[in-house]
Amino acid sequence: MKNLIIFLLIFFISPNCFCQQNKNTLKQTIKNYPELEAVIKHYKKKDDNEKLKAVNFLIANIGTKGSFIYDLVDNNEKSVGYNISNFKDEMDEKKWLDSITAVRGKLHEKETFLPDSKYITAQFLINNIDKAFEVREKSPFCKDLTDAEFYEYILPYRVSTEKLENWSDQVLNDLSQAQKDSVYSFTTVLAATSYINKIYQKRFQFGGNRYFKEKKVRSYSELLKDKSGKCNDMCNLMIFALRALGIPSGFDGIQYKRASNDVGHDWCFILDTKTKKNYPFDALSDNGPGFFNLPYKNAPKVMRKQFALVSVNSIKNDKSIIHPNLFEDNSLDVTSEYFETTNLTFPLEKKYQEPVYLSIWNNGWWKPVDYFYNPNQATVAFNNVSKDNLYCLTKYRYFTTEQASEPFIINKLGEIKHINSLASKKEINLNGYKNKELKNAKNNAKILDFENKTSICQKIVEENSKKDEWIMTSTTNLQTNTLYHFTDETNKINKIFLLKNDGSVDWY
Repeated sequence: MKNLIIFLLIFFISPNCFCQQNKNTLKQTIKNYPELEAVIKHYKKKDDNEKLKAVNFLIANIGTKGSFIYDLVDNNEKSVGYNISNFKDEMDEKKWLDSITAVRGKLHEKETFLPDSKYITAQFLINNIDKAFEVREKSPFCKDLTDAEFYEYILPYRVSTEKLENWSDQVLNDLSQAQKDSVYSFTTVLAATSYINKIYQKRFQFGGNRYFKEKKVRSYSELLKDKSGKCNDMCNLMIFALRALGIPSGFDGIQYKRASNDVGHDWCFILDTKTKKNYPFDALSDNGPGFFNLPYKNAPKVMRKQFALVSVNSIKNDKSIIHPNLFEDNSLDVTSEYFETTNLTFPLEKKYQEPVYLSIWNNGWWKPVDYFYNPNQATVAFNNVSKDNLYCLTKYRYFTTEQASEPFIINKLGEIKHINSLASKKEINLNGYKNKELKNAKNNAKILDFENKTSICQKIVEENSKKDEWIMTSTTNLQTNTLYHFTDETNKINKIFLLKNDGSVDWY
């Protein structure tokens, strides 16, 4: 064992791809898990330096990766065999759940985590590495692929937290020889990807909003069996297929959309090794790579899920301090690839002993998108922040989020504009505004004061009398350059907006 570790640390001496942190991680991981050691011995025996480097990358970054198993069980911890894809709609699902509950009593979700470092086998990892190198050699779309790109976009044995399986073999077995030959006959990676996308469009579809509640990340075989899911399921399915065929690929996503209570969105991208350019696309959509337009204005952050671990601060080990949305160690900030961004420096009134968060408004409260931690500084700094958006600094402690500053806008020039400091506030009549969303608001929609959430005016729609107007419910008049809540309980809408002097409206 000792000689093996010394060999590896000498072998992977390049400072460009193997830092001291990774060396320490590799040493500790090999020591604790003999299955991983067996993989290294296998390639050392074969004197295969390239695959030894690949093993090193996988083991050094295995971190907390693993499979999450979710099951619906009764009070005796017995599974009831729940699968969301067995139901045609929510009503059908509720009917089944009611029938099971009537017999088995109250049900609850059981979560089990199987860490890769403990449960992965040497043979599984060897098979995956060998397959990845085979397809790298065969695929014309891997030509000029660097080792770093290969490690991220072809080599990984999993895409998320799905159960482990030999998905590469399954992809190749699911495609006919004619289809596989067709993939490699294309002269561009965009055309090849569009071809594969069309194949899987016929095998999987978006299953509707009810899938948003689903925590389980399904494997390749489970996805094809269930045949429907949400956008990240569609991304995962495409990534399995693309990597199995030697097309370098990954996926990006946003957790929050501006001016929306909706969930986030994930999409795929492929790497063209000729141009060294990424081409994003919505998986299994009619528009393939090269025709992607992000339909969400100025999302605060775009994150790329990767296999390699990012640098980890020790405070990430304390889940009472770090917000769960940011408790990850393999997300790379790529916001600037999609939006205009700026680096933000913000003075604080005092030094904080816990992280300070940059947050965006979503679904009724501030949700963190980034954090800064340095208890010795009274200034926070955030990089790669999307412009033309509304933000607030917040604190998170013992599962509660609190404001730490007044809201502010980062305008298109990258300047910070505090809401309370905006000049030229004018009193206005909302019925005079031509904004489509305000004009077409439904009956009983309300405008609330941002700070105390008291009602200021309400939309009244009476079809018989043809009445359709905003009625004041407070003595407080509406003003421009001021934040307000817009709520429509019937349609479950809750967002904030700012009325501008030119008659336009900014939604956040």
